[in-house]
Amino acid sequence: MPEPLGFDLEGKVVLVTGAGRGIGRAIALACAQAGADLGVGSRHVEECERVAAQCRTSGVRASAWPLDVASTASIRRFVDAALGAYGKIDALVNNVGLTIVKPALELSEEEFDSISSVNLRAPFFASVAVARSMIERGLKGTIVNISSQVGHVGGPLRAAYAAAKGGLNSLTRSLAAEWAPYGIRVVGVSPTFTRTEMLERGAQNAEFKRNFERIPLGRPAEPEEVAAAVVYLASEAGRFVTGHTLLVDGGFTIV
Repeated sequence: MPEPLGFDLEGKVVLVTGAGRGIGRAIALACAQAGADLGVGSRHVEECERVAAQCRTSGVRASAWPLDVASTASIRRFVDAALGAYGKIDALVNNVGLTIVKPALELSEEEFDSISSVNLRAPFFASVAVARSMIERGLKGTIVNISSQVGHVGGPLRAAYAAAKGGLNSLTRSLAAEWAPYGIRVVGVSPTFTRTEMLERGAQNAEFKRNFERIPLGRPAEPEEVAAAVVYLASEAGRFVTGHTLLVDGGFTIV
């Protein structure tokens, strides 16, 4: 009988954006525990340095670099730093996200543009930079886009965020089809409301709180539960999955 496919990431180099806190931090730590070497980045590089140090306690290499996903130049520097340090990139996790909990009638042009830039434009250009490095080196690899349940069903007070995440889901499918001939898989993970600082800020809004109380399993997700899905998709166990965005939503989208 063939050996079962492993859920480990031994020998792989994984980049995680927005890795200083919340879901990004959990993803970086889970990938390190699965054996991956890590490159982590965000605008808050001190936070990422602490995460990298935690990753190294798992016996892997981990480095932190500054990253502002609103700047394509910063994205390229981040990718180049990882290539300089490790010589390759096997997986990219586009985790950075931005939402503003506000009625659509009150959302400014600047706020809309910021949400679109972080949640859709940045993953596109980061994915292109990493995919190019994979193709040039003849490597197969995986790109994981962290989306959201609202990218599938929408949601009050987050119209721009839902639109950007819906676009990210379509981007995942499109890039998966385009890059499959190179052996590059592009997949997504769509969490429900997850227990992070971002959730705590949103919970101050009564309507927003009522919305996340609709989760059938009766609670928000934990960051580690989202991270586990990422490890699966980036590992050999997920090697025949591409173009799919996995809902980790406690059943929210089925009610």
